[in-house]
Amino acid sequence: MTPDISVIMSVYNGEAYLAEAIESVRSQTFKNWELIVINDCSTDSTAEILEEFALKDDRIKVYDNEVNLRLPKSLNRAIALSWGKYVARMDADDICLPDRLEKQYKFMEEHSDVALSSCRFMTVKNGVYMSGGAGGRCDNEALKAMLLVSNPILHPGVIARAEVMKRFNYDTTLTCTEDLELWTRMVRENQKIEILPECLLIYRLHDKQITSTTLERQHTEVLKIQEKYYGALLEKIDENMREFYISGIYFTETPDVKKFLEYAKWLKGTATKSLTEDTLSYALLEVLAEYKRHGVSKAQVLKAMLSFNPLFLIKEIARRKQTAKKDVEKCIKVAKDIGLRQTAGTKEFPIFEKI
Repeated sequence: MTPDISVIMSVYNGEAYLAEAIESVRSQTFKNWELIVINDCSTDSTAEILEEFALKDDRIKVYDNEVNLRLPKSLNRAIALSWGKYVARMDADDICLPDRLEKQYKFMEEHSDVALSSCRFMTVKNGVYMSGGAGGRCDNEALKAMLLVSNPILHPGVIARAEVMKRFNYDTTLTCTEDLELWTRMVRENQKIEILPECLLIYRLHDKQITSTTLERQHTEVLKIQEKYYGALLEKIDENMREFYISGIYFTETPDVKKFLEYAKWLKGTATKSLTEDTLSYALLEVLAEYKRHGVSKAQVLKAMLSFNPLFLIKEIARRKQTAKKDVEKCIKVAKDIGLRQTAGTKEFPIFEKI
């Protein structure tokens, strides 16, 4: 039987969490799937784990790379080998919640104009689980604006129409930003992207996910990608803002409210029919939320907010409060269902641990 969903995964030395990740796919309430795993020249016990799963479940198909191709090329290979109507991403260290594929399949079937969607998620690090994204907008117009200042699409939580993925593919010249490049290229080509506001994945964080070398490459690659994106949707990034854009907007390494206000004024001045001033203001407010999380004082954040249209602020704050309440309620239910208890955090960002 032809699968409805092809789940694609590339793994390199993933023995620590691979079995748990694959079991989470096998435990899905949605049954008509195939899992295509590309073993990218692993040197640990990854091959043995994959062989064991392939022998007991014929929906799992394992392919070995002869040389280490890295993630973008490996994912393109998996896409080419897929047979499903939809392609869903999965990483070798994350966990699909049991109804992930069922809910994402239903969403894509009911929204035929959406090319690609992702989902809400919880993070886990050192046994501590956290929710994120509560209150954020999930619609295409908001995500188009958010892509100007960050990457709001969770890569391992994505599901997309197979014909779209096979037409676009990943840019294999990139080393660590292939997902951002794909999303922005899709938007530039008028492909609709949305987020399903349901918590469907547990995303694993590691202490050393981003090294200083990787971060430097990310800076270079992100700037190259975003120059194309800005140029296509608005206008090219102002030459005087390039350095601050990378360190003070996209990565929030050196937040600076004065420079932020200069950037915000410039960005809102580039508004178009497809990216209105209100939509751009929403994305900028998300940057300020990051500033607050990175230690910028409440007084400084409020000072920056005074530069926004008062009517927009009133409407957005009310919308966010109402949406965040619903999102957190959903997250708490998911946490209880998988055996977690709330131990700390805030109303908007609860923290959980295993019971």
